[in-house]
Amino acid sequence: MKKLTRRDFMKISAAGASLLALSGYMGPLVSAMEMVLGGKEVSRTTGKFRKAVASTCLNCYARCGIFGYVDQNRVVKIDGNPLHPNNRGRICAKGQAGLNLLYDPERLQYPMKRTGARGENKWQRISWEEAYNELSGKLKELLQKGRPQELVIQSDRDITTQDFVRRFMNALGSPNALNHTALGGSNKKMAHRMTWGVDFDINDVAYTMYILNFGSNPYEAHILRTSFAQRIAEGRTIRMFDHRVYDRAKMVTFDVRCSQTAGRSDEWHPIKPGTDGIVALAMANMIMQENLHDARFLSDWTNYPAGALAGHLKQYTTEMAEKISGVPAADIKRIALEFAAAKPATTISTGGVTKHQNGVYAERCIALLNAITGNVDVKGGYCMPRIYDFKQPAPVPPVPSLKSAFISDPAYPLLTSEIPQRVIPLIEEGKEKVGVYIIYHHDPAYSEPENERVQKVLKDEKLIPYLVVVDSYLSETAGLADLVLPEATYLERYELESPPAFEMVPLVSLRQPIQPPNPQLEVVPFTEILMELAKRIGSPMSEFFTFNTYEDYMKGQIAAIPGLVRVGGMDYLKANGFWHESKKPQYKLYEKVGFNTPSKKFEIYSHTLEKMGYDPLPSYHPVKAHENMKRGELHLTTYQWNVHTHYRTANSKWLSEIVHNNPAWVNSRTAAERGISDGDRIRITSAAGSIITTAWVTEGIHPDVVAVSDNCGHWGYGKTAQAQRFGSDDPDTNLLWWGKEGNGAHPNSIIPLAFDTVGGGQGWMDTVVTVEKA
Repeated sequence: MKKLTRRDFMKISAAGASLLALSGYMGPLVSAMEMVLGGKEVSRTTGKFRKAVASTCLNCYARCGIFGYVDQNRVVKIDGNPLHPNNRGRICAKGQAGLNLLYDPERLQYPMKRTGARGENKWQRISWEEAYNELSGKLKELLQKGRPQELVIQSDRDITTQDFVRRFMNALGSPNALNHTALGGSNKKMAHRMTWGVDFDINDVAYTMYILNFGSNPYEAHILRTSFAQRIAEGRTIRMFDHRVYDRAKMVTFDVRCSQTAGRSDEWHPIKPGTDGIVALAMANMIMQENLHDARFLSDWTNYPAGALAGHLKQYTTEMAEKISGVPAADIKRIALEFAAAKPATTISTGGVTKHQNGVYAERCIALLNAITGNVDVKGGYCMPRIYDFKQPAPVPPVPSLKSAFISDPAYPLLTSEIPQRVIPLIEEGKEKVGVYIIYHHDPAYSEPENERVQKVLKDEKLIPYLVVVDSYLSETAGLADLVLPEATYLERYELESPPAFEMVPLVSLRQPIQPPNPQLEVVPFTEILMELAKRIGSPMSEFFTFNTYEDYMKGQIAAIPGLVRVGGMDYLKANGFWHESKKPQYKLYEKVGFNTPSKKFEIYSHTLEKMGYDPLPSYHPVKAHENMKRGELHLTTYQWNVHTHYRTANSKWLSEIVHNNPAWVNSRTAAERGISDGDRIRITSAAGSIITTAWVTEGIHPDVVAVSDNCGHWGYGKTAQAQRFGSDDPDTNLLWWGKEGNGAHPNSIIPLAFDTVGGGQGWMDTVVTVEKA
């Protein structure tokens, strides 16, 4: 037998990788294998097949298709659904760790009413009957006084439960159904709606030839995470599609930090925070000067002449961009020409761009690159999301005509009811009166900027007379509530989803109970709580909630999707977890119906911005907080670990064992100038306050930046989140070993409120700080 040398091993490995990369050849075989293996698990104790229930994950916002495996009335494993067209059987650590959240020994088990002062954590157990009577009584009182708008319901991201919340609020007469998107993605939403009429872009990276990544970290923290990351990986290998073999796509990343994505790119350019827009404009200028633009797309499908655009862009030279961003002019020119020559190509941009006070304009500048190169909604390009808009079952309650400062703040005239903003500040300033404030699966006391200020407002019974928290865990915010209602987890309830489809054919994905809630736990889905409240409030509100169950409501939602109804509707979804039409993806949808903008074109020139007194063209606007920085001051940015979803997963024992503290990234040169060594305790100070954490000294961050993740430092959310060992029915909780390492520091207390003047989104990445040895 021939001895296997290292060279032989490398050849075999390369050959194997090439075969896997040629997914066009392997596709039918892989699909057949997945169909045999998907949804099958054998119990190690009984030797019998475990019950498999298809559902949709919600431990992050990617909404991957999953199977939950039940053995002896207990969910024992969560795995990916290999037939789901988005994640195709892959799930991340967070998806698997949903078990920890389902069986968290500290999860809320019954309704509780406050007995001490807000924040004292003194509670009285009450029945659901008492809870419903008290809360419905408060709501009836608002209606009797003619002040329905004083009910505010705020949730986390805009998942489909929010549609049901809006129905409830519309029926009651309140416009204040709010979500947390404004503190995350409202700048991106605003930029895209004004530009091409959609909320965000879907980057068809599996078929692209060039990826220009601005401030995004999809290998760890993109909103569509697993589905997106695997397609980037596919695009970064030799591929076969359209009966041809294609070389790997090049990926260039501009980011202040060498993230997992930056580190796996062909090039990483550490860029000064908030300057992505001018780099994109300089690239656009170079492409127009070199006559590499797509003249036909600009002429036929944009609302601004190519000549006028070229004239506007001339001011943005590569030398100017270098001076502002720190990225060498020669690199900006070279990358611009490479991007224009590669067909197809796409940009990616998320929080590193949009979470600045100039986020709307920066996002429009990056979108422009795709328009001038003709990469809009083409295969391998910068595409519109393919989703279903679910129908509201009749009768549909009218939209309230009452005004609300939460959604029509004069300081942010472009905001809509779907992009609310500044909730706590407006309450604090007395610009909006609140009678009952219901917070659903959201933790503003921990997760919002200047969170100590937020906590003060939430404790003030004059500003917020009645505070209700609906959650599965005793979060920092729940600890301040008057009434806490225990909600079923996403593994115990129904919801419909239509996540953006990476196969470019819209899909419907079902979330259903993998296991009904434990009878010993008095937990109820929020949708059922709202249905019961509507019935107790009575006519006319109850007339809009005549369905017997939430499942009946969902049947009404999908009634307008004939293909799904034909195959069995809800029965099909329960059996398979998802549905989509069997058809080829279609690109260039705008050629059929135009763009969803006033002109039906890609609006380089925004008349909406012009009417509001803003610059109508993509242009660079520096972050004001950065303009007068003193010597020695740094930019504080935040980031997300790949095993955590912001505040929501720190109570997972598996995930917190992996990441339970969060040292600050400090550049080695910056650290040396301050006498800081790796592992030293440091103090980070802003205008809003100080935190103390540990330094991680590295070359992988811009010298003017310090970075701290946003998921650690809990003082609530249970003992696991606080890195405290405790006894429970789960023996693992008594083996929690990382308490000696601590649970890290939370940066939000020193991040001041600072909003984009156009989109109203929080400038998470714009905090100016000093760093010193503690």
